[in-house]
Amino acid sequence: MKKPGPTPPLPALPGTGGDLRLQMALRQIGFDPRQTEPRAQPQPRQAKAQPLPPADDSRALKRREWLLDTMERQRALSPYASGLLTAENLSTDQFLHEFYAPGRPVVIKGAMADWPALARWTPDYLADLIGEALVEFQGGRDGAGDYELMKDRHRRRAPFRQFIALARDGGNDAYLTAYNSAANGAALAPLQADLGHPDAYLARAPGMLWIGGAGAFTPLHFDLTNNMLAQVTGAKQIILIPPSQTRHLAHDRHVFSDVHDITDPERIALYPAARDLLRYEVRLTPGDLLFIPIGWWHQVRSESFSTMLTYTGFRWPNAGHETYPG
Repeated sequence: MKKPGPTPPLPALPGTGGDLRLQMALRQIGFDPRQTEPRAQPQPRQAKAQPLPPADDSRALKRREWLLDTMERQRALSPYASGLLTAENLSTDQFLHEFYAPGRPVVIKGAMADWPALARWTPDYLADLIGEALVEFQGGRDGAGDYELMKDRHRRRAPFRQFIALARDGGNDAYLTAYNSAANGAALAPLQADLGHPDAYLARAPGMLWIGGAGAFTPLHFDLTNNMLAQVTGAKQIILIPPSQTRHLAHDRHVFSDVHDITDPERIALYPAARDLLRYEVRLTPGDLLFIPIGWWHQVRSESFSTMLTYTGFRWPNAGHETYPG
């Protein structure tokens, strides 16, 4: 039997001009003049596309709640990290790095010490200074459980002296609030001369005034901006609740909780999940600033005739309200 001979060499590839390097390169990619087409190169196996599982909103919510609970338990390991701190003459950098950027509440003492309003703003002084100028306030609040949600329905107008008389009587029925600030700018402009400004934390923009009697009450809610409260006269009791507790607060309408008042036994009986949640209580007295970060729940009750300002014009961005999906 005749043994098979050696495989004959491939002929020179046409069009290469005898260039050995080019011929080798073409052969490495499978070009063979004895075949009508180059050899097919092996292709990696493609994984068969699998359909995505349907979205599970309840699972995503549970994971978010787990994360918030875990972070809260970690903060609780440190009294410094978990406590509501009080500071005196806090510097700009300290406020930014320790409170504003982390979103942590703080009571600041001493920043309003030179404000003439702290000594001047009695009901009589205010009534004499503003006199009969017409002002807007929130009225008809007693007996209306949705007076915060339906603010426009509760707009009232009266001479300022008449409003002060209503506020001195106490109760929650007549309250000049931040919501009325735009309408009252001109009428209340003379009050600006009695105010200083916390320049260490705020840009030069006027605050929004609150004037009310003992018992004036703002129910449980959170704000869509960082807020600085400046207590001028009187005292207010404020309860703060961190965002991690939101699922306990029956949050169905805009920024409000159906619990309404975390200290009311009748409301807690309706919403027992809110009974033992984490909360902080602070009493604001004349000259106190309170920083409330965006998203922190709070309710406010006046202990006496009280005047206060809310500022949102900080030295740093404060635009969370622009993207709120509400």
